[in-house]
Amino acid sequence: MATLASLHSNGTWLLPPARSDRQVEVQALLTTIHLTNEDDFYEWEIEGRVHQNYSIGMVYANLRVQGPAVTWCNIVWNKGGIPRHSFLTWLFVLNRCPTRDRIISWGLQTSPLCLFCNTAPESRNHLFFECPYTWNIWSVMALRCGITPERNWSRSLDQLHAMSSRSPKGILTLLCWQGCIYWSWSERNGRLHRNIFRSPESMSRFLDRQIRDRILSFREQNPRAMMQQWLS
Repeated sequence: MATLASLHSNGTWLLPPARSDRQVEVQALLTTIHLTNEDDFYEWEIEGRVHQNYSIGMVYANLRVQGPAVTWCNIVWNKGGIPRHSFLTWLFVLNRCPTRDRIISWGLQTSPLCLFCNTAPESRNHLFFECPYTWNIWSVMALRCGITPERNWSRSLDQLHAMSSRSPKGILTLLCWQGCIYWSWSERNGRLHRNIFRSPESMSRFLDRQIRDRILSFREQNPRAMMQQWLS
């Protein structure tokens, strides 16, 4: 680890050029500090309190932007979720994925039509689940979870939010919902970039296998109840 003394020689600071106003302030402060021959030591000051040990969690909590609580948190981030599925779901909840309606809004030229049905403009709300292709997948999977699914995006979020994200049924439903989002988007990109097409039935079989494997990997949850629900 570099020491403060390594940036100081013969009473002169050896500092790289400042690349921001904040660095200018730091360098100006350093010029007021008189170095001694005592050994260096480290202190971490967070919110006015000095800590002897460095904590990534404390630093992250101090640096991150504090925002208001959101109602969809538990349906995106939950213990039973697959991380990459949860991450993509988070992006879609924020409507940050490059669907064609957003690409056009950026001024780029592209067809506005959905790559699945080719009859309606592609948007997040259309993909999940106004589109007949993705609705075919989600409606079947949702019934296996024991719920009557909503086709509208906002009502679907409300429906999932009303469920317990800790119950076996809730965990299974969220796992399936996020899987539908993840693999539908993957299929969409496969059609766009690799000209690969899979039927809803093929997608459902693939998702079924992944759900079973995920259930079998659970330890703290109740995999037997979830598997019975899934196979019933």
